[in-house]
Amino acid sequence: MPKPLDPKCQLCAKLPAAKAKVLHGPEGDDCWNPRVCHNRRSFYRNKSKDDSGQIEAIAVEPPANYFAVLYLYKELGDKPLHAMSAELWLGQKPICRLEPIHCFGLTPGKIRAYTDKVLQAFAKEYNVSLYQYKDMFEVSPTHCPVRPCPLQPQV
Repeated sequence: MPKPLDPKCQLCAKLPAAKAKVLHGPEGDDCWNPRVCHNRRSFYRNKSKDDSGQIEAIAVEPPANYFAVLYLYKELGDKPLHAMSAELWLGQKPICRLEPIHCFGLTPGKIRAYTDKVLQAFAKEYNVSLYQYKDMFEVSPTHCPVRPCPLQPQV
């Protein structure tokens, strides 16, 4: 089994030779050996270029399907909904956004009806079938984007 790579030598190989001699020579930690260090530094520099454990990466276009996500601005737990918004995505990019609204005074039934109406609007606009939100994200109300907002008093 081959000897493991020395991390100190790996770092040293990245330095210019003059700086490495100062750091690791008699004025430094005195590990510099002129008989082996030049070859070792070369080995480590070329080793990191050749096969430093990195694998080749390729790009494959992900499938482009439509999905909707819902953002709920609310405190953790059983707290009332502060605001909400939604986005329609195609593949890896958002393509349409419902402007956020405050939910003060809306009952759970009205909120559900509104979110269903948003899904229908996305589906109609882009001629796709959407039956439910792919995911729902709960965001702290302190990040509410609606202005004016009672949590963000105007100065």
